[in-house]
Amino acid sequence: ITCTVSTSTTAFGTIDTSQVFTSNPDVITTISCNPLSGCTLYVRDKGDNTNGGLYKSDNPTHLIPSPAENFPPTATLARGTEGYGIQAATTTAGSGATLSLNPIYNHSFSGDTVGGLKTTDITLASSSAPTANREVVVRHKAAVSGLTLAGSYSDTITYSCTSN
Repeated sequence: ITCTVSTSTTAFGTIDTSQVFTSNPDVITTISCNPLSGCTLYVRDKGDNTNGGLYKSDNPTHLIPSPAENFPPTATLARGTEGYGIQAATTTAGSGATLSLNPIYNHSFSGDTVGGLKTTDITLASSSAPTANREVVVRHKAAVSGLTLAGSYSDTITYSCTSN
């Protein structure tokens, strides 16, 4: 099994209440696996170590939240309202079994609906048979309100692959 991520950093730059912001660049994970049962790509968020989101660790601390996985697992971000999450898509690259996306992340890159992140592993994509060099593209989106504390926010997202 190989799981290669295209970049170790993506950034929003300065965020204000004028719009929903998209980080740059998108993150592409390339997956290859040979087990007959396929493989799974997981995503895990650091957030504030309890909840997923963009975190400001200096005092006073603040978390721009990600939708909770079970209540609700997605949110449509809007300018002037706090929120953070990811969207995902697959490309036509590679061969073998195609990757199926977790429905909470499978949203049009032209919209602002995002899937939530958790501090534990959650399935991002999976295959049910061997796959070679298949790609998952992840786009990060965030919005803030007029009450969001100013400061430097960051997050650590971990991608991992396992056989099924």
